[in-house]
Amino acid sequence: MDSDDRADEAWLLSVQRKLYQWSKNNPDNCYRELWNWVTDLRNLRCAWRKIASNKGSRTAGPDGMTVGRIRDGQGSEVFLGELRNDLRMGRYRPSPCRRKWIPKPRQPGKFRPLGIPTVADRIVQAAVKSILEPIFEAHFWHVSYGFRPGRGCHGALEHIRLAMRPKARAEDGRRHRAPYQWVIEGDIKGCFDHIDHHLLMERVRTRVGDLKVTRLVAQFLKAGVLEEGFLLPTSKGTPQGGVISPLLANIALSAIEERYERWVHHRRKIRAHRRSDGITAAARVRMGDRLRGLPVFFPFRYADDFVILVSGTREEAEREKAKLADYLCQTTGLELSEEKTRISDLIEGFEFLGHRVRHKWHPRFGLMPRVEIPKRRRADLRYIVKQMTKRATTGQSLLRLLRKLNPILRGWGNYYRFCTGASQIFSSLDYYVGDRIWRWLMKKHKGLHRKRTTLRRQSSWKRPARKLWRVGRTEQFLLASLKVELFRRGWMQLPAFAMVPGEPDA
Repeated sequence: MDSDDRADEAWLLSVQRKLYQWSKNNPDNCYRELWNWVTDLRNLRCAWRKIASNKGSRTAGPDGMTVGRIRDGQGSEVFLGELRNDLRMGRYRPSPCRRKWIPKPRQPGKFRPLGIPTVADRIVQAAVKSILEPIFEAHFWHVSYGFRPGRGCHGALEHIRLAMRPKARAEDGRRHRAPYQWVIEGDIKGCFDHIDHHLLMERVRTRVGDLKVTRLVAQFLKAGVLEEGFLLPTSKGTPQGGVISPLLANIALSAIEERYERWVHHRRKIRAHRRSDGITAAARVRMGDRLRGLPVFFPFRYADDFVILVSGTREEAEREKAKLADYLCQTTGLELSEEKTRISDLIEGFEFLGHRVRHKWHPRFGLMPRVEIPKRRRADLRYIVKQMTKRATTGQSLLRLLRKLNPILRGWGNYYRFCTGASQIFSSLDYYVGDRIWRWLMKKHKGLHRKRTTLRRQSSWKRPARKLWRVGRTEQFLLASLKVELFRRGWMQLPAFAMVPGEPDA
């Protein structure tokens, strides 16, 4: 990285740390002097580098401009200078996004909209997000995981597993009583397309008091979309596909956690004379409510997907589901899907983020929470491998087939390697992939004499005792070679702006 680039990154990091610490120490105030930081040339240069390094930099917006065309034409410095002048003089106006419909995976005939903004809009959104993100990150709660720096789906799943784990043991040494018996699986109708702008901006203004910044965010929401040459107004929803969209969605959907403040982050219990923080106080409230026979609700959210663990009866869960639907409509303008929002027994389990979570009886330890690989996901992977090894694909070489298969297998395996029982599933899938490649080679070399002895697996370069399909140094990726283990929440790293200089890991 160039020394000037490092200076820009260091300056932006110092601003973000200042904003994060201020927001953390002043949870009920709003920051009013942000415009100069948003329009600072150093911030715009950092935003330019983020946009230019993405694969989407080669995709043109409604104006037909890409990062490459701007760099080869007037140059980035001139472009950013003009953009900054437009912002400072009040001439800048966001352009409508170009809408593109993308097919939903495993849902034939269904599509989701994707907005493609101009390069200038992406840069301004990235600059605004760099300043607003530290302010709201200090305000988001620990049960929110989606589209946040340093957090991911595996951390959310491990948090759910730990929350479901029974604490007390019976006389036989086993755990018989689970802390939660039911789960509400939340599904929001068209979340990103139906967020109420007025309610969202009210939540933004509680933390951001700079009128120029809030006006710019509102302009992004109202910019509209271009579809087949027609300009369509956007009266609700966030600009899906925009850089700032995930942050705005998290701001709106954080209302879900706030409904369960008593059991998640009991802020009213935080006092100067008390040592416990809001999270510890909430844990004590949950324990006390269970002892008194009161219902307890504990949510987990990943972007617009959320589940609520319920300690109580099914009737109490049903009542909470109805109340939550009314609450979401009032605070965000969103509606719960009656068909897809269901209540499940934790013994039967539920699917969340492509994983199956449930309680299962262990003969030694009793009730144990498990995060498993769903059968449907395994079937999906087998279907993909089968489609790639059909007779119609025998025109390509084995080297090309392995290069297409390996990234899919590696990504799938890394996503599911923290699941219970993943080792056996990985071994069975390795056998299936190897068998499909063998069948594919038999079809490819149909006229080869003695092909059953000629087409043989070879020793792996990494594991010489293992036989597999390979061409030179390119070999079949083995899912069984991945380390299967429990995910540790300590692996999640705080964003750089949340680390105080002088403290460990800062």
